[in-house]
Amino acid sequence: MKKNWLSIVLIVAAVVLAVFSWRCLPDVVTVQVGLDGRATNTLPKMAAIVIPLGLSLVGSLMSLTAKEGKNNRGMVLALAGLAVMALSLLLNH
Repeated sequence: MKKNWLSIVLIVAAVVLAVFSWRCLPDVVTVQVGLDGRATNTLPKMAAIVIPLGLSLVGSLMSLTAKEGKNNRGMVLALAGLAVMALSLLLNH
């Protein structure tokens, strides 16, 4: 039961962060930065939001449907998607 609530909270957090990202990110989003601090790879805004949102949603759904004693791969995937969204906001602020 506790895992279900956490998965639902992660879904809500991912959607809220995606909406916030849509409003705050530029049209071309930096997704990789080199050692010199320059942008080495960029994506259009839509792809930079949809990819980590999809990771978070798929991971949360995996966690919701997993049996009670199983490993937490879905939870790790959901948290990774949230981390990628947060990092893209940090890099492009």
